[in-house]
Amino acid sequence: MEFLSIRSKFIAVIVLVYLVIGSVTLFAFYTGSNRIIDVFAQRFATKEALLEKNKIISIIDREVALARKMADDPVLKRWAAAENSPPVKQEALEQLESYRRHFRDRSCNITVNASHTYYSLSGDGAPGRPATTVLHADNMSDEWYFVAMRDIDDFALNLDYNRLIKKSKVWINAIVKGAGGEKLGICGSGIDITDFLNEIVYSKEQGLSTILIDRSGIIQAHEDRRIVEHNANERDNVKKVTIYNLMDERQKQEQLRTAIVTLAARKSEVVAFPARFGGKKYLAAVSFMPGVGWFNVVLVDVSRVISMREFFPIVVIMFVSLLLVIITIAILMNRMVLAPLTSLSAATRQVAGGRYDITLPVTRRDEIGDLTATFNTMTETVLDYTNNLEAKVRERTNELSAANRMVEESRNRIMESISYARMIQASILPEPDLMSRCLGEYAVLYRPKEIVGGDFYYLREFPGHSLLACIDCTGHGVPGAFMTMTVNSVMNHVIDMVCSDDPARILSELNRVMQQTLRLRDVDAGLDIALCMLDRRAARLLFAGAGLSLYIASAEGVREIKGDHQRVGYRGSRLDYGYHNHEVALSPGDTCYLTTDGLLDEPGGDMRYSFGSERFKMMLAGHRHLVMPAQTEAFERILSDYRGSHPQRDDVTLVGFRPVPC
Repeated sequence: MEFLSIRSKFIAVIVLVYLVIGSVTLFAFYTGSNRIIDVFAQRFATKEALLEKNKIISIIDREVALARKMADDPVLKRWAAAENSPPVKQEALEQLESYRRHFRDRSCNITVNASHTYYSLSGDGAPGRPATTVLHADNMSDEWYFVAMRDIDDFALNLDYNRLIKKSKVWINAIVKGAGGEKLGICGSGIDITDFLNEIVYSKEQGLSTILIDRSGIIQAHEDRRIVEHNANERDNVKKVTIYNLMDERQKQEQLRTAIVTLAARKSEVVAFPARFGGKKYLAAVSFMPGVGWFNVVLVDVSRVISMREFFPIVVIMFVSLLLVIITIAILMNRMVLAPLTSLSAATRQVAGGRYDITLPVTRRDEIGDLTATFNTMTETVLDYTNNLEAKVRERTNELSAANRMVEESRNRIMESISYARMIQASILPEPDLMSRCLGEYAVLYRPKEIVGGDFYYLREFPGHSLLACIDCTGHGVPGAFMTMTVNSVMNHVIDMVCSDDPARILSELNRVMQQTLRLRDVDAGLDIALCMLDRRAARLLFAGAGLSLYIASAEGVREIKGDHQRVGYRGSRLDYGYHNHEVALSPGDTCYLTTDGLLDEPGGDMRYSFGSERFKMMLAGHRHLVMPAQTEAFERILSDYRGSHPQRDDVTLVGFRPVPC
């Protein structure tokens, strides 16, 4: 029985673990050191490949992004389409000068396809006075342009010598496209070879070298400047130096080609394998730079990174340390854990036999001491519960019942307050008589997500016209309801003090007053609004919107008149922004609709997609012939069917009206 104790098992396990670990470690040292070195070198090479890749991308990606922005510049597009227009050309040259100052090389260029004229700006020339030349398809040095116009759809990088500026650079060429997708020319910049090599290729760490290649293996950057300059000046790709020319083994060349295909397909981030270059063994790590289209090859000289001799002192120290640790653990474990556990085990057996008045002395302030104290507390609690269980159950039951009553009373008071808040919020909504008098036939679908909400509709009557608005305030529930009361008050103030017949001006003033009223710095609050001024006598409607649209359903279909993207009252809303009026001539039978985005964003269907503007327009077109109250019932049924069993996500408000001439 003594052999089955924890102490004897622990000693046996400690000895066995030491023997096994020692044997495995010794075997691994003599048989697996080379593998350890290879794995370490592979990880080191992989890390270096990713570091070099990030360094290259950080340099080139900015230039590529700026070149693509330049290609998408409307001013340059207008010039490329009308090259000989002096005003357009002057504006374009000023824009080019602005781009030039931001490129890393302080230079940029653009070639207009209509005349094949190459414009080059650099810091050496006068601002706005580019050097120019006309490119010819039969000129070998100009072939890059015609190949790029034929093969490139967005942008590409190219290592080339430019005869106009007499420099070899890594060129960034971005396609300039017209509104119809036609190619109008090429623009971009370049990075000087010297600058490029110094910052990217020349490694200050011994045993490392970096090579940049394209998909064909042609070397774009190498620590041997002669190779780079040869490839920059050579037009024939067949005569350019490739990385395969530098590799000693054909099998490794095929392995590199396979790695390029794998990396280009994004199936892996880094591919590493051993290879020989110039008779010397390296570990090659290859990574792909998708935004650039090149491949980064990092060569690691394994012999200079780590050697087998460096492991021997570590193994000796490990064996000695392991032996000392095991001996120390055995002594401490016996004194600190095994002996106290033996006492606890004996006491536990007595508790299991029905004796609950046992108390052990607590002599330590560690986990074993805590365990002993917990054991004492447990025995006291069990003894107390055994003697007083029924009384404690009754006491806890009474406490829970009282707590439940308090929760229910609090809930009832909250619901009463919110219900009263709903009555207050409903008081700002226009009366049905006012709606009929101002709008003619009308329909309202007003469904807050909760008892109160952040949506409401607004109507004011004036001599000869009326103002109708559909408003979506920040938030829903109680916070949204507070916002509706504030917005309603501000709307009345603006209309009474500024004007009642210019929706765009009303929105501008509403934006200013809301920002002054809210004065929120930690919470960004505001509203979206669709505002109409309706003159039924003249069958005329004037609309202005901020984030919301006006929909008009007629016999020809449903058309959407979009409001401005600038929203009202938010911290980012510009105070000097001028909203735009849209005047609409109404024909007999035209039906107008204003809605908040809660309806358009309502999720439903099997995929939980939003209801969306297209489905909304189809719904309006399919029910425009119905009388307005029937439309309300139909719209509510369609939304309910689309939503299914899912809960409503946001406040929903829809106001429709069919103006009847007075």
